[in-house]
Amino acid sequence: MSESLQKKIKIAYILPQLSGGGAERMVIDLATHLPASLYLVFVITLKDAATPVWEEELTQANVQVVKLHKKFKLDIFCIWRLIKWLTINRPDILHTHLFGGDFYGRLAGHLARVPHIIGTEHNINRAEGRLRRWLKRLTAPWAEKIIAVSGTVLDYVERYEGVTSSQAMVIYNGVPLEKFRPSYLITNDSWPCDIKKIVVGGLGRLEYQKNWPCLIRAATKLPNNVIIKIAGIGREMKKLQRLICSLGLEKRVELVDWQDSVKFLSQLDIFVLPSWWEGLPISLLEAGAVGLPVIVADIPSNREIVRDTTLGLWFDPHSPEELAEKLKLLINEPAMARRMAANLHQVIERQFSSDLMRQRYQEVYESLLNN
Repeated sequence: MSESLQKKIKIAYILPQLSGGGAERMVIDLATHLPASLYLVFVITLKDAATPVWEEELTQANVQVVKLHKKFKLDIFCIWRLIKWLTINRPDILHTHLFGGDFYGRLAGHLARVPHIIGTEHNINRAEGRLRRWLKRLTAPWAEKIIAVSGTVLDYVERYEGVTSSQAMVIYNGVPLEKFRPSYLITNDSWPCDIKKIVVGGLGRLEYQKNWPCLIRAATKLPNNVIIKIAGIGREMKKLQRLICSLGLEKRVELVDWQDSVKFLSQLDIFVLPSWWEGLPISLLEAGAVGLPVIVADIPSNREIVRDTTLGLWFDPHSPEELAEKLKLLINEPAMARRMAANLHQVIERQFSSDLMRQRYQEVYESLLNN
């Protein structure tokens, strides 16, 4: 190892807040598993809101959480506090995530002369307006590397966010396989029969992007013994609850708030992801790690995981009817469901583990410091 890596590398991750999303989960997995003998790790949040169990996870791993108490959309005082913190603590690498982390982090990192700034792009950002895209393009040159979580995201950032091919690269998201026991893999004995309730579920933020109304409407086309659970928090919670009530589905569709993914997924028989768009969905990787059969919206990022029908089923996200038909197919063909679940589980183990993801990020960190 070179002399530059003999001392501990100070690395600071910055993101808007520690809410229950895939990007936040990835940051926590990175921050808590970097070798303590090599890295001194900080997680900086712009806003105070946090999922308590995640903040506790960071604290138990001796990762310092720094809160900047952002109050407004464009909070100049927050930028100043971040510049001050970076100037005093002098991290070797500032690793930014999501729009707030990218914009505030790149600007403050540039002004504080942080030696190395990199970012991870987690999504294709269709919900971001022109101003945010312009700000991302403006600050993109201050990042040495911008890492896309999928080929879909890579194409997007090069086309819309001013990222050059020399800056960009792909590192797939990963999940901690040790948390998702293979014993959850469905078997002949565990597969639902006619007299048992079949639990179909989805996991993710309650936002427009996730297209939960499609899954809710599909319930009207399914037998009464099919129960649907959606775990997450977000701005569309009341809207989704009104839809459930208007369709008379109060006894068959449940919004269960945010839950630990291991606990929630272990309750399901089939996993559904109806999103309009994704970067590379961690919830889908987790469902595969648990060993669930999956049905996903036919969008490019999902096809980077579920590459053919030996791994899962696709449906048009505009069509609750098609989703209902695909659910009926899996329910009526348990042998097919078991084969798909087992095949997807093997793909997740080989290509989408947290160990592999962390190894690739460490290689990026060390290559920056060696240049």
